Amino acid sequence: MIVDDEPAARDFLRQRLSAHPDIEVVAEANSVATALVFCRSLLPDVIFLDINMPRAEGTELLAMLPADHRPEIVFVTAHDDRAIEAYELHALDYLLKPFSAKRMAATVKKLQRHFAGRAATQAVAQRTKASNTLGTLWVQSEKEMLQVELAEITLIESEDSYSRLTLINGKAYMLRQTLSRWEENLPASDFFRIDRFRIINLRHVQHFERISRDKAFIQLLGVKTPKELRRQSTLRLAQRLKDRVIN
Repeated sequence: MIVDDEPAARDFLRQRLSAHPDIEVVAEANSVATALVFCRSLLPDVIFLDINMPRAEGTELLAMLPADHRPEIVFVTAHDDRAIEAYELHALDYLLKPFSAKRMAATVKKLQRHFAGRAATQAVAQRTKASNTLGTLWVQSEKEMLQVELAEITLIESEDSYSRLTLINGKAYMLRQTLSRWEENLPASDFFRIDRFRIINLRHVQHFERISRDKAFIQLLGVKTPKELRRQSTLRLAQRLKDRVIN
């Protein structure tokens, strides 16, 4: 969201942002009061916020933002004496008007790194939460006993009386355990046997695409190449995923 009392300044900022298609301007506001209304309804991820505005300064908006959704702030101003204040308010960046396209690109890269890092942190937290929920399991490899976090398992493939266990980090182990034994010990809420030779973790299905009546492909987290499914497996998995969404 863009917040600035000057129409020309808003147009200039929108023009600079237009060179970056991964950023969408969801709203423009000419005052703190209007910005607050948009924040509550649209929940923007980032606010490009002018500091010096009539009636209320941009910095006053920060204290009014919803506690459950606080956007990142990029201050935009023609005055260079507010930088320390901006960083004390934990602004992600500080743009001095008029800023160049190169300077805007640097800000966008900073935003991308920030949100990528936040997404990675959230993913780790989710995996940790899932691990705490699902628990662990001891299994016998060729040389040792391994303690496996169930939430880290993405795929199990049968190879005679052995099974190949693949984790979300891409590591794989050959284990002395049949697929039937795996099926007995894994929670059915998260693990699904798609055919005679494979069990997948439904939490780690990244992409499921049906390309014909008799064939589909599934992409799993930690598995480099998509796995092909035949007709019956495709139908069963499609129904299982549908039920999982509903539930």
